[in-house]
Amino acid sequence: MGLARVTDEHRRRLLVDRHLLGGRGRADRTVSEVAGAFALMHSTDPSTPYLSLHARADVSPLDVDHALYVERSLFRHTTIRRTVFVMPLDVVALAHGAYNGRLVATLRKRLIGWIDASPDTTVAAEAFLRATELAVIELLRTEGPMTGVALAAVVPALQVRFDPMPSATSARPMRITSRVLELLAAEGRIARGRPTGRDFTSASWTWQLTDDWLGTPGLEQMDGGAALAGLLERHLATFGPATVTDLSWWSGLPKGQIRAALDGLRARPVALDGISESGYVLTDDSLDAPADDGVVALLPGLDSTTMGWKQRTWYVDDRPSAGLFDRNGNAGPTIWLDGRVVGTWTQRADGEIAVDLVADIGSDAVAAVEAEAERTADWLGPTRVKWRYPTPRTRRLLDA
Repeated sequence: MGLARVTDEHRRRLLVDRHLLGGRGRADRTVSEVAGAFALMHSTDPSTPYLSLHARADVSPLDVDHALYVERSLFRHTTIRRTVFVMPLDVVALAHGAYNGRLVATLRKRLIGWIDASPDTTVAAEAFLRATELAVIELLRTEGPMTGVALAAVVPALQVRFDPMPSATSARPMRITSRVLELLAAEGRIARGRPTGRDFTSASWTWQLTDDWLGTPGLEQMDGGAALAGLLERHLATFGPATVTDLSWWSGLPKGQIRAALDGLRARPVALDGISESGYVLTDDSLDAPADDGVVALLPGLDSTTMGWKQRTWYVDDRPSAGLFDRNGNAGPTIWLDGRVVGTWTQRADGEIAVDLVADIGSDAVAAVEAEAERTADWLGPTRVKWRYPTPRTRRLLDA
């Protein structure tokens, strides 16, 4: 007996339902409910989690701020694929345990090499880095939250310069400040606090001890295999079916580790349209999804839905000619209809939401897109979003 088949059409219905697209149920959802459904929400661009939440729930920027900085029910952390995510507290140990040992080893080795090559240091690089880290930790312990600039003003070692690309034609030395803070954050020793900018687009973070931020003695240290299995279980609940290729790409981990974790979960294989390898779902996944039509959503650049799968032609045209991704594969803002990307959007300097549809979607769907664009413009108000990773299509929209 062959595997049960999940067609592309059915996958799109699952996506609409499990990724909370469209207006159905949006008024009743909370920040925590949406964040819990995704487990990891992209936050390399600080505006992404805010707009991702807005697309799925009738919440304000202040509601998101409250969850992040007052309740602290969400945590911003550097983890899989060296990416910054916002996540519920019960996901932190899973993501950290699954990936951060590998990440920290890479970041530390690279930084030691840069310090060793710097003309500003005369002591052993490893000892220099260790002393610098301790100085940062002690300063945050005694003074509380501080920005990187403020830390560098008190800890002179943070002002050491290095050249990340010494073989390039033009040298561009930079301070080690951001690299040291990234390493300490990846280790779970410090955490990003409230930014100092005027709105949620700011990436001028304050930093503080993770112990102080979470009110617990550091991050829970889980066994890597158990952590990965737990993380994939959370991920597949929303993103299944997904192939080993998808999961390896999404997590940045080798396929062997992914297969071992899927075996531990007893994940169920299913056949997929146009893909030779099996997709995987949780054992008890009924794969039920309502057959809604005319479901429209405007998702921000790097939204977790758009970035959820490597093999994604069933919902988006990811060819360079389509212009929906940048040259490094970062997704721009997208317009969705019934689980498929049908265009892009951006905010112009006057606050207008400009849209660019790549297909004829019919007058009713166009009207729904326009209504969602107006809702987004009203929600943003005076805030101006500038995508960290603009795509060819968003650039053209700004120039039009």
